[in-house]
This record gives sequence, C-alpha cells and structure tokens, in this order.
Amino acid sequence: MKITHRYCYAIFLFCYGLLLSGCATTVGSRVSVFHEWPAELKNKSFVVDKSEQQQNSPEFKAYELLLREKLKGIGLLEADTANQAHAALSVSMHYASNLSEIQLSSPWNLALYDPFWRLHFNRGWLPHSYFYRRPYFYYPYYSIAPDSMFLSDISVRRYFLHQLEVTIADKASGKKLTEIKASTEQLNPEIHTYMHYLMDSAFLNFPGTSGTTVDVELPLEK
Repeated sequence: MKITHRYCYAIFLFCYGLLLSGCATTVGSRVSVFHEWPAELKNKSFVVDKSEQQQNSPEFKAYELLLREKLKGIGLLEADTANQAHAALSVSMHYASNLSEIQLSSPWNLALYDPFWRLHFNRGWLPHSYFYRRPYFYYPYYSIAPDSMFLSDISVRRYFLHQLEVTIADKASGKKLTEIKASTEQLNPEIHTYMHYLMDSAFLNFPGTSGTTVDVELPLEK
C-alpha cells in the first residue's frame, strides 16, 4: 500500500485528537476584579437588576439562577418580592460570545497562523501573493510542488471568547462596589456549556484583590 502525505496527516490528526481529549482535565478562565467593597456590610440584601430584554430571555433566567446561588454563597441575602424596594444592593449581569481567533495549520507547519487578527506573527506558509518567499528546500519523499504541499490538508480551528460581567452596586446611590469580568476561550461556540465555570471563577475568593487579573483552572466536569 502506498503511504501518502494525506494518509500520514489523517493518522496525525487522529492521534493528536486523542492526546487533547486525554489532557483536557480543566477549564481555564481569566478573571479581572475591581472593587470598593466595604469592610463591613450591614444590609446584605440584593436584587438582580434586569433590562426589559433580559426579563424576556429564558437564557438569561437560567444564568440568573446560577448568579443568585453564587451571591448567596458569598453571604448575600436575596430580597423577597415585598422587600425588593428596600434591598441594599443591585446586581447586574451581562454576557457575550465572540469569534476570538481563526487558526490555520498543516502537518508540516504546526505553528499556527491567524489570517485575520495576528498577521504580524505570520508563522504560517502563504502563497507568493501574500509576500511569501518560497524556500529552496529539497523534498526527496514527495513528488509534489512545495506550495501545494504546504497549502493542502489545511486544518482550521475557530476559537470563541465567552465573557461574563457582574456588577454589584449600592442600590440607593448607584455607586459601583464591585466589577468582575471573567472570560474563557474555547473551541465550542456555545456559552451555556461554560457559564457555570465562569460563575465559579468570578466568585472564587470574593471579593479578591482589587485591580488584579488572575488565571483560574477549574476541574472539568465529565
């Protein structure tokens, strides 16, 4: 049987996929915290402030349940319907997912190349029209031109940045007491898969050190 470069590449991708699946034991997040949290908070009651659009969103309501549990976990008390007007704290939440990066790779050049956002890295092989100077190498095992070898069998990966922002403010004055931003970059475009990881990361060691950004690794739930 003739072994071609396509066949070798397929074996490589299969083994590489097994390696990644076996090593993915944590979910990484980056958390930034800014706060003026009081040393002693007498009234710990809170309400979740929602926009009209958020009030009509089933997805937001699902994440709101997670948020309420986290707020109770740090010692805050949810105000009941009759006492919401007298709550001390107002909590707001926003989230988003965006295409963060597109990476191209080939079996002969494992360094990744991003054609949209990081052209200045330029670590991938490009055709002549993209200022690529063809290397004069000898390829004894391939009967194809170097350009076609590097540009065929391209693997594409799309990374998505999932972001969560939680703000806790004094309800009476509107003064912001805490701003927390958590994000994770994943291949999966669905933010709901990672929302509980973002919540856990955001409230880990609350209130934390103001003006800091930390990387958090949480065990992957399987």
